[in-house]
Amino acid sequence: MKHQRIAKLITLVLVASMILVLAACSSSKNTQQETTSSQASDSVSSEASANPEISDPMAKYDPPITITSVRPDLGTNYKYDADETIDNNVWTKAYQDNLGINIKFNWVVPVEQYPQKFGVAIASNDLPDVFDVNMKDFKLLIDNDAIADLTSVYEQYASPLTKSVIEADGGLVLGTAKFNGKLMAIPETQSMLDNIEMIWIRQDWLKKLNLPMPKTMDELVKTAEAFVSQDPDGNGKADTLGIAINKEAISGALTGWADIAPIFYAYHAYPGGWIKDASGNLVFGTIQPEVKTALAALQDMYSKKLIDREFGVKDGTKVAESTTAGKIGIVFGAMWNSLWPLNSSKENEKDPGDWIAIPLVSSDDKPVLSLVSSPATNYHVVNKNFEHPEALIKMINEWVENTMGPNADKNKYGTTPQGKEVFKMSMFRIWGPKQNLEIYQTVLAALQSKDPSQLNASDKTTYDKVIAYQGGDIKNWGTAAIFGPGGSQSILEQVDKNNQWIFNEYYGAPTQTQIDKGATLSKIQNEVFLKIIMGKESIDEFDKFVEQWKKLGGDQLTKEVNDWYKSK
Repeated sequence: MKHQRIAKLITLVLVASMILVLAACSSSKNTQQETTSSQASDSVSSEASANPEISDPMAKYDPPITITSVRPDLGTNYKYDADETIDNNVWTKAYQDNLGINIKFNWVVPVEQYPQKFGVAIASNDLPDVFDVNMKDFKLLIDNDAIADLTSVYEQYASPLTKSVIEADGGLVLGTAKFNGKLMAIPETQSMLDNIEMIWIRQDWLKKLNLPMPKTMDELVKTAEAFVSQDPDGNGKADTLGIAINKEAISGALTGWADIAPIFYAYHAYPGGWIKDASGNLVFGTIQPEVKTALAALQDMYSKKLIDREFGVKDGTKVAESTTAGKIGIVFGAMWNSLWPLNSSKENEKDPGDWIAIPLVSSDDKPVLSLVSSPATNYHVVNKNFEHPEALIKMINEWVENTMGPNADKNKYGTTPQGKEVFKMSMFRIWGPKQNLEIYQTVLAALQSKDPSQLNASDKTTYDKVIAYQGGDIKNWGTAAIFGPGGSQSILEQVDKNNQWIFNEYYGAPTQTQIDKGATLSKIQNEVFLKIIMGKESIDEFDKFVEQWKKLGGDQLTKEVNDWYKSK
């Protein structure tokens, strides 16, 4: 879907380009059964004991070592410098000069060909020394005893700064890489906090209609009613929308823009998540009674025309077009929506919408909690037979030092002032789970004191953009709406302070039933949800859906998920 690609791109730009530029940080050969991962780990441990200097997190190999790997290319949008290639760039030189590590790629293919190519490599036991995998392949490699136990090398070689970044969430994401008590990978940690959504609302419409800022679901519904019926754009036509939803979000999955999940959260429903019940077992959020309550509320909103009548055929891009045209008043989305697509609406000369971010609202006196899942979709692993498993940790240390350390040069190693995303050349990356929040707090303090002298270069860039917007430069609104006073990060600051989330407890590889029947179950769910919301089916159809879901594989899926959960 076009919108899904755009949303993914914007997320990567934020987690990488913006985090690194705007926001100071911050996106083997045949295995031999006789060489076990624990032996490799023990070997490193004993060698380190005999030679303490080798456990220096940043020590350089002398003589240098060569590491084999594989990777997708950077796509046609990446413009190489004249002397730059994927084998010869600022990151490969850093590995060589600082660590004594030479990278040799067994193969590099276009990103769309990577899954098939890597699948062949697994099937033929032709794995490189160090490489990345998704959760499905990660579990497959563990089951086939193909990758190294990194428990000891992580403890010995990860620098204090690296550990502080990886474990900043209390070790939650790192835990997703542990099996039977062993650390089998380093997850590409990212921010769960930045995936929590909020409400973007047109403050100018509220002022024009003399409406208070909504603080409850009832108040939000009344606001949507006013936005639809009271002509907030003043053109004398009934052409404004209350709440915009994109069709790709019907299941409750998050796309980052024009989502529906926060409405479910308002009724304490968590579709798509596996959550603990009173007995401590995991249950599927989609089939819980709270979902029925939320669907009934959505059906009522749709019947009152508070939701775009055409949402069932509009993807996120189409919703963005309506936003640019000044026809939308309320959207549930991510903290980066001010960079896309609200910036276009803000810059619209005919209707420069005054968008602001506000917290999610609850349907009752209980706090609204957001469902959060492990943000790690990528895992850095080491071939079980590679004699230097610590090299992976050293390369991650290099990333952390160059992008987050006290002497970090983000223009060189992250994103250049011209917008070139050099960070993509790095083999292995991790991101701080609260980096954007910490940047917001740092920049806000400088704004309040009017003293940016203690800011690093990247934070100073963000500071300057906020100052420029405050001085009238509308093109810097997107940054100011995130990192400036009252920006979207201020919403997430309160979410973090109050622990307003519920964790999706299942983060394993797809179970067999998910592989065999997951697509069918999702299709049935989406069809039923859509029909209920649009009033084509009674709300009681939800109960029939639950029974059907269980019979078609849901009960078996629940058993498999709980078996996994107990094993963890």
